Parts: sequence; structure tokens; C-alpha cells
Amino acid sequence: MFFGISLLPQENKFYELLCQASEIANQTIHSLRDLTIEEDREQAFKLARDIEIARHKVKELSYEITERLCRTLMTPFDHEDIHRLSRDLYKILKISDKAQERMIAFKLRPFQNDFFKLTSNMVEASDVTNDLVKSLKRLKDSKSFHDKYALIHNIEANTDQLLNQLTIDLYQYENDFKKILIRKEMYALMESIVDRHRDVSNVILEIVLKHS
Repeated sequence: MFFGISLLPQENKFYELLCQASEIANQTIHSLRDLTIEEDREQAFKLARDIEIARHKVKELSYEITERLCRTLMTPFDHEDIHRLSRDLYKILKISDKAQERMIAFKLRPFQNDFFKLTSNMVEASDVTNDLVKSLKRLKDSKSFHDKYALIHNIEANTDQLLNQLTIDLYQYENDFKKILIRKEMYALMESIVDRHRDVSNVILEIVLKHS
């Protein structure tokens, strides 16, 4: 330790914190999917509360990662990449929390299977992203990273197409303008969640290209 800065590598601790954040994010996306189809109001409130708590947990993990980065000279990969990865994982939680607030406040229910289609993409993207984060210790296996990176980008492209079709269907079958606006906002939030998983995969690919 020199002037409060650690000169020793802290690989395991950074991996551990990032994996914790990723695992919580993954569980949260599954909870958000469950919330969109939950019929019991009390259980829906519990799921919403779980998502809110998860956001605070990942925010604390993000703060801890930032603090450690400021005090650590040698890290498993670039300081900036660790910071970006931590920040982008937190964004997933932040948007998920906003989505659950809208679900609860407006008592939104599925409309022609729309939420199921979007949340299925969200869960798939989250599962793959979680695997990517957990695989950061195996940077030499670059083919696996590239395959999962491509898969997430395919999910993101599919979500864009799905959003366009759902929006068309919404205008075609829904006559209440207020309901259209509220549901379009939910669509945008869910699409943004998939986009944030794409952002995480972009950071991880950069790390792999630098170190593999």
C-alpha cells in the first residue's frame, strides 16, 4: 500500500463484485417478466419491491467498485472498462425499477401477448449477458465471447423489429389515446433494457479483444 493506493492486483474482488451485480440484474429481469403476468396484486407488489431493492443493491456495488478502482493501481483489466461495465449493469437495474413503477401505478396488463414477447427477449439477453460477465476469467476463450456477443446483438435487432410491430398493432386495436401513450412508454423501457444488455456485451467484447 502506497499513499492509500494498493499496488497488488485485486482480480478476484473485482470479478466477484461484477458477478454479483450481474447476477442481481439477471434475477431482476426474471422478476420483471413475472410481474408482467402476475394476477395477484399482493404478489405483484412483492415483485416490484424486490426489483426496487435490487436496484439499491447494485448501486451500492457500483459505488464499491468505483471506490476500489480509485484505490487500486493494478486491476485485471483497464480501470475504465471496469467502471463502464459496472455503470452499464446498474443502468439495467435503474430502467427495470422505472418499468415496475409504471406497471404498478397504471395496473398494466398484457395486450395481445405484447409483454410476453418483449420480456422473453429481455430474459434471453440477460441470461446471455450474465454468462458473459461470469466468463471474464476465461478471456482466452474468445470464440465463446464472440458467439454470445453476436447472439445478444441478434436479440437486440429482433427486439427493434418486434417493437415496430407491437406499436402498429397498438394503434390498430387500441382506441384510448392515454392507454396508447402509457403502453408505448412501457415498450420503450423494455426495449431500452435489451439495449443496455447490448452495451454490456460491447464493453466485454472490447475487454476480450484487448486481453485475449
